[in-house]
Amino acid sequence: MDPLLYYIWLSLRCGAGNETASFLLSKFGSPKAIFDADRHTLLSVLPEREGLAAALSDKDTSAAERVLEHCQRANIGIMTVDSPIYPQRLRAIQAKPIVLYYKGAFPNIDEKVAIACVGTRKCSDKGIKVAYKLGADLASAGAVVVSGMARGIDSMCARGALAEKGHTIAVLGCGIDVVYPPENEPLMKAIEQNGTVITEYAPGTPPTGKHFPVRNRIIAGLCLGTVVVEADAGSGALITAEHARKQGKDVFAFPGDVDSNYHSGTNELIAGGATMVRDARDILLEYEELWRGRISVRKIPKNKYYTGEAPLTPIEPLAKTYAEEAAKKKRSWGGKRERKPLPEKLYEEALENAEVRIEFEEERLEEIPKPEKAKTEPSLSGTELLVWRAISGTMSADEIAAKIVRETGESIGVGEVLGALTSLEIEGLCKSFPGGLFGK
Repeated sequence: MDPLLYYIWLSLRCGAGNETASFLLSKFGSPKAIFDADRHTLLSVLPEREGLAAALSDKDTSAAERVLEHCQRANIGIMTVDSPIYPQRLRAIQAKPIVLYYKGAFPNIDEKVAIACVGTRKCSDKGIKVAYKLGADLASAGAVVVSGMARGIDSMCARGALAEKGHTIAVLGCGIDVVYPPENEPLMKAIEQNGTVITEYAPGTPPTGKHFPVRNRIIAGLCLGTVVVEADAGSGALITAEHARKQGKDVFAFPGDVDSNYHSGTNELIAGGATMVRDARDILLEYEELWRGRISVRKIPKNKYYTGEAPLTPIEPLAKTYAEEAAKKKRSWGGKRERKPLPEKLYEEALENAEVRIEFEEERLEEIPKPEKAKTEPSLSGTELLVWRAISGTMSADEIAAKIVRETGESIGVGEVLGALTSLEIEGLCKSFPGGLFGK
């Protein structure tokens, strides 16, 4: 069997952002050894993870095979944690991704000054200008710009870097073949051609709110430092900054008016110890001495992108278009919820509730259309069809297995149910939720 299949199988069974995969690799030595282990052996190293042990006892590789075949057809690169090109910076982080899918040229990031540029999606006109110039200036000096390619600050930093023919990396919270947000399709193609698009999510995985905070650890992990351009007290950019802090990386923030919602989060970062910066020079001066020959502040042009109210950019959209697109995408899901102020202990609440925080309403409530119920039964057979029919609301794998027995008389193991759920999720026919629950 192709060695890649064992890694893909393991990543699908354990899920994104799961430390258990790395723990198992340290215990067994290889994904094949984990694959070959029986349930008893798995339970001996995972005594309190019976559900996961059951999932890993299911040796069905059909879902992994479909992923591998799709990647080979679509020219999608697959990088495993033991690949020579896998970044040492990522190997050092907590819950390192054991599989990464990518398009474009993957640089030797360990030899680069990479800076994560993040911020709010609903940014100000000034924030757009600052973000674009920041990305352009960092690229001009020789740095790599890393972002989540989200609407707003992230996208403008990436656009600025591309304008200066610099290398930019976009880390997605969905499958490598899913364009999100949809209007960023031209940007994503430009990054594929002139930079790198990466994700730990298997092809076809849709964007959901819980994916973004998990993804953010990779953005911070690839970089020497993270800069937050604009962020209110509920912005997901603060979670990226916290990942950077916990990883021992530098955190930078642009200051703003004390009564500005656009800067309540960045001002709090500065108050909590982040380095205040005004431009790319302030950031790069922190690294120029140690990385001499790789970056040069002198290469940054002066005021090249300032003209009136908006930066000159060959790639649209700017502020007005972002606002229009956001309005089009908005859905009535019970209206806006009031954002809570940043807790006294910076980030604590954001991290404890990362999967369900209201701060991600931009991803979960406005930008992701509410899925329509399937009008016809999908073309499935065998266990996958039984599992799909049994799902009602949100259920655990045990509940689904019990329901199948009650309604059909067929006895299906929990491991087999989890395997079917993995396949259904890849095909977009079910979703996973916090707490080991699944739904349509």
